[in-house]
Amino acid sequence: MKNRNLVIFVVLSMGLLLGYSFVVGKLYPPTKPSANTAATNAVGTVASPAAPQAAPAAEKPPTPGTAAPQNVAAAAPNTATHTVKTSLLTLTWRVEDGALVQATWNDDTKFFNEAAKNEKGEEISKAFPGIGGVLNTQFQAVTEETTPTGLKVHFQNQEGDHLVYAIPNKGFDIEVDWTTRRGTHLDLIHRPANIQEAQSLGRVFTLNGKTITAVGWADVLKDPFFSFLGFKRKEMPPAASLLGMDAGIEKGASAQRTHYFAALWDVSPRLTERDERGYHLAPDKNGNLTARLYLGPKETSQLAAFGAPFTEVVDFGFFGAVAKLFFLVLYWIHRFVPNWGWAIILFTLLLRLLLWPLNTKSTMNMLRMKDFEPHQKALQAKYEKFGGDMTKKAEMQKELMALYKKNNHNPMGGCLPAIVQMPVFFALWSMLNAVYELRHAPWLGWITDLSAKDPHYVLPVLLGVSMLAQQAVTPAVGDPAQRKMMLFLMPAMMTFFFISMPSGLCLYYFVFNIVGLAQTWWLRRNYVGEEIMA
Repeated sequence: MKNRNLVIFVVLSMGLLLGYSFVVGKLYPPTKPSANTAATNAVGTVASPAAPQAAPAAEKPPTPGTAAPQNVAAAAPNTATHTVKTSLLTLTWRVEDGALVQATWNDDTKFFNEAAKNEKGEEISKAFPGIGGVLNTQFQAVTEETTPTGLKVHFQNQEGDHLVYAIPNKGFDIEVDWTTRRGTHLDLIHRPANIQEAQSLGRVFTLNGKTITAVGWADVLKDPFFSFLGFKRKEMPPAASLLGMDAGIEKGASAQRTHYFAALWDVSPRLTERDERGYHLAPDKNGNLTARLYLGPKETSQLAAFGAPFTEVVDFGFFGAVAKLFFLVLYWIHRFVPNWGWAIILFTLLLRLLLWPLNTKSTMNMLRMKDFEPHQKALQAKYEKFGGDMTKKAEMQKELMALYKKNNHNPMGGCLPAIVQMPVFFALWSMLNAVYELRHAPWLGWITDLSAKDPHYVLPVLLGVSMLAQQAVTPAVGDPAQRKMMLFLMPAMMTFFFISMPSGLCLYYFVFNIVGLAQTWWLRRNYVGEEIMA
């Protein structure tokens, strides 16, 4: 029965893992980084990037409150950019329309993808078209102004249009002011023309209260996998006062699946407009418009300070409710234990304590199954003469189940803890891949980033050894050859699987196994079997 439980656990786990990987792969298609990306320009200078983004052509501007025109043609691009640097961010704008084309964190993490080529010189991505800026407008001048609270970047032209970004000395809340006599719209999030312009990006989303509507850029920009069955591309989320998109492309990542940063807009109480160009907003009747832009990490306290609803932009995955609960508990533990690694260990001990009765029942169930083994073998010997007769096999199973029932034993009782642990596992996996607080968080020694894999594979190997030891002390019944195969197969499979997992997850599972090993050893030592009533 133990082998059956293990097989069920392995099949369900692998099925969920493959399904989860498929879904994540569809939402966030992997992209290999390239060294041939556009370089960041010097502070406070005007320069030309390697692959500029074309700005919209100057057409008749839409009037406030009306939909923007369809099929806007692109004008010849002006490649000039303007860059400023703060203590945490380096910001680069396209001068022509005042759009922010790149934000770089102080550890050189890019917020948006840039134009890149592979080793063969083939283009694998294009530059993201940017956020902010103005539709159907061309600026001729850009200046900087130092203020007591920070820095202002001014974009102006001869028509009297004036776009201002007020960047604070501290924090990530940028105030954007747009003044015009022509009624042209402030461009909040420009829709990429194709998947290459959003190759490494995650989701675009709008918020209504605490409800978030999020769609992956890949689902918006390319045909779905099952398009041959009639599935269609997804629409961008509906217009709202609160909106934004995932940001942050990790350096050296072989495949971009996590986004620890965000670009967020708050234009409340007004409602944005959405069309094929993206999200934009018209100025008021006096030609004025003020908006707030957040460019920073998905850190709970910072998001709440910008606007409470924006805490929902942290993507905790399919088991989001469980993952969020776990993070709240882990965050509370971290208040008293400042190291996230030790906080994970204490969290694991707490979780193992909560699951102690369930695991005790499971282990006792398997020990009880060991008592039934002689009777099970006797039944198998009794029906062996009938060979593969399915009718006789059904009779044997019926007789065996009657024996279990007579002794008040549930042979499937050992499966429940394994099933309960699966959502726990996936929730922790999602949390470690989503929470900024754990990004680059060290534990001790060689573990300098709990959200990344163990660089020396020590924790995955220790995890495999702990699973091998746990398999050895766990009560087992059934065919000895099968037990021997499972003894080494499961630890080997899990070691291989965890090689690329976040080290924080490996740490959790290793500690979880060590406590389980001690619990099983103690229960076996003190177990007293009961007589089987035949």
